[in-house]
Amino acid sequence: MGCITMNFQILNRGLSFFWLTLLLSSVAIAQPGSTASLIDEAISFAEEGAYNDALLMIEPHLENDAKNDARAWYVAGYAHKERYKNSAFLNASTSKTASTERSIAVIQLMKAYQLDKTSAFPGAISELVEEALDYLSKTYMNDAVKGVHGFQMGMDEEVMTYFMAFVKIKKVLSPDENWVREEVELEKNLAKANRILLESIDLNNTSSMQKKEALFEKVVSHYLRAIELDGRDYTARYNLAINLYNRGVSELKSIDHTTSMFELMEIQDICVLLFQEALEPMLAAHNMERNRMETLKGLMTIYRALSQNEESEKYKSLLEEAIK
Repeated sequence: MGCITMNFQILNRGLSFFWLTLLLSSVAIAQPGSTASLIDEAISFAEEGAYNDALLMIEPHLENDAKNDARAWYVAGYAHKERYKNSAFLNASTSKTASTERSIAVIQLMKAYQLDKTSAFPGAISELVEEALDYLSKTYMNDAVKGVHGFQMGMDEEVMTYFMAFVKIKKVLSPDENWVREEVELEKNLAKANRILLESIDLNNTSSMQKKEALFEKVVSHYLRAIELDGRDYTARYNLAINLYNRGVSELKSIDHTTSMFELMEIQDICVLLFQEALEPMLAAHNMERNRMETLKGLMTIYRALSQNEESEKYKSLLEEAIK
């Protein structure tokens, strides 16, 4: 249940370096060989799309004579941003080259932002940095969404890394905004992605059983994290309960004529434990929305599986009343 609705459209709005030059160049004519002159030359290279030359010109000075110059850090960050865009277009936004360019761009643009905000006359550079960082933040969110849609086993951390990079930038640009709701939805969608893979596994070999266990643990952990983030999220609790219950049923279905008595007892113990674990989140979901028929049916079914027939009948009656 629930899906990510955070589909951001990337605004690929190139900033004219002609305007950049007007906004950022020194009023006085820079002396040849000075730091200001080097920055102006780097701006000229970037204006022509020669981003490599711009970086060769300015980056060696970022740790010494230009280390406190917001213009220098911005030009370098802008050039890396443009190289990221080129690499993402030719390869993929998540390729090693593109990822490296984007990471460096964010670091340098953040530095420019910090320096400009603490300068005597903040403003112009900060606005330019905000535009560049906003663009990069949306590329991270897009990669997180694409990671969910094209999910493969083990991609959980990668997807969350993209999302947290998005949040990190947004917290700088909009400190008062809260992105917990989006994180909850992402956790629930990662749980769903792992469950879909789990349902597609062939259980005829040992390695598949190991994958099944690993995927199930991810399903549970993502729902638990969603609940931790939002104590009032109904769907996370309901879906957690359903997945725990279904896992118990799956264990019961594994019993056949080849199952030994010892194995049978072990499976039964596992199933009881899973049904008990499913009960708490199902009760919690029911207490949030007491007239939802799916939780009434869920509680009726779980209590029956636990051989607590009186409780099962109670929720069966409530379900029949709700249907009427």
